[in-house]
Amino acid sequence: MQNRTFKIHCSQIGKIMGASKPAGQLSVTCKTFLKEWYANEYEEIHSKYIDKGNQVENELIDFMAIQLGYGMAEKNTTTLHDEFMVGTCDVDFPDCVVDVKAPYNRKTLHDNVDGINSDYEWQLQGYMNLYNKPKAILFYGLMDTPETDWTPEVIYSDMPEQERWLAYSVTRNDELIQSIKDRVLMCRAWLEEYDILVKSKLGRIN
Repeated sequence: MQNRTFKIHCSQIGKIMGASKPAGQLSVTCKTFLKEWYANEYEEIHSKYIDKGNQVENELIDFMAIQLGYGMAEKNTTTLHDEFMVGTCDVDFPDCVVDVKAPYNRKTLHDNVDGINSDYEWQLQGYMNLYNKPKAILFYGLMDTPETDWTPEVIYSDMPEQERWLAYSVTRNDELIQSIKDRVLMCRAWLEEYDILVKSKLGRIN
């Protein structure tokens, strides 16, 4: 493992927290993620959805701050870490942290009305731990889609503002945060065993 100590990025907590059968063990999804971490190789994912989110992020943060009554906000660039987690929230307000999402279109926004995605809820618990906040907000904001080589510009800013956003508030749960830390320790123990297995097999006839 090249003397690396496993810590989980807040955006990836959901990958290690999934339930397994039998209970109390690491899930298949978790083990797959840990093998990628061990190899230190990750597949970069590119899509028009990700590209839009990156392009409109600052505008989306401004929109979020106005809609939630904060007036103004700046993109957070400070990464925090402790013994178990690493993360950079999008916005660090005095009373909460905020993670912003830019839906690609109206349908994508509406797809999120049924409740908060569990992976995002885990991510926010991680941020609240690192930034020592009692509350976190997940904010979806429908911004204009910039013109690209493969898509035309799509304007949403002429819609009523209340039809362009959706938000979920999440309260800090120290029991869930502790469960993340416990799972990180399980992951480290699994990685130690996997390290022994890999080193025992490579470079020899088995």
